[in-house]
Amino acid sequence: MEQAFLQFLHNLELVFSNLVAAFDSPNPPGLIILFSLAVITDIGIPVPFVLDTVLMVTAYKVMTSGDPHWTPVLMIILMLFIGRQVGSGILYLLSRYLGNGFLNRLDKRFPSIGSRLDAFKVRLSHWATLMVVTGRLTPGLLQITTLASGTIRMRYQYFALGIALASIIYDGLLILLGFFAAHNPWAENRSFTTLLIIAMIIIVCILWPVLFAVIQRGKKKTDGVKP
Repeated sequence: MEQAFLQFLHNLELVFSNLVAAFDSPNPPGLIILFSLAVITDIGIPVPFVLDTVLMVTAYKVMTSGDPHWTPVLMIILMLFIGRQVGSGILYLLSRYLGNGFLNRLDKRFPSIGSRLDAFKVRLSHWATLMVVTGRLTPGLLQITTLASGTIRMRYQYFALGIALASIIYDGLLILLGFFAAHNPWAENRSFTTLLIIAMIIIVCILWPVLFAVIQRGKKKTDGVKP
């Protein structure tokens, strides 16, 4: 049983290594794919685990190498940054210039979007850039933030600045997690470090969004019973 578990961890290490190699800076097609994934994620087609895992594991690999070479990390950050700007820009322009007709059709297909969108518009009218940042960092509000920004015709420079700041914060957090994985007290234990990286990915990609959704649902129920 223990041997099978160790083999499983070894296979995961290989998966991480291959994933990082696929998007390394000497591999232009991999970087183009990374850019494309960032674009479609911002438009509204989720690609779970991939973007977060690539950046976190690449940062970890760089920090544990004998001669740290940060070019791969910087190239990944650049591709993600540009991809987010392009993807969110497309959605922003659609909601800005197609207006209420586009949002009404979207609301009919996805009713949950309409109620959240109306509530977020009010908040977005004040402290525009800050609200874009907080909205993008909040699970479930990525596309809502963009749609609301376009609908209220927020100045694009404020919107783009919010995307940039949110990207810096989120990517910085992933690099910090990679640093922690590389410098934890048991870093020499490869099995433990692999488990630690898996736990971090699960927390970032699954547990935090689920916890936020549960909290939000609890708030709605509480508000519903208030006199």
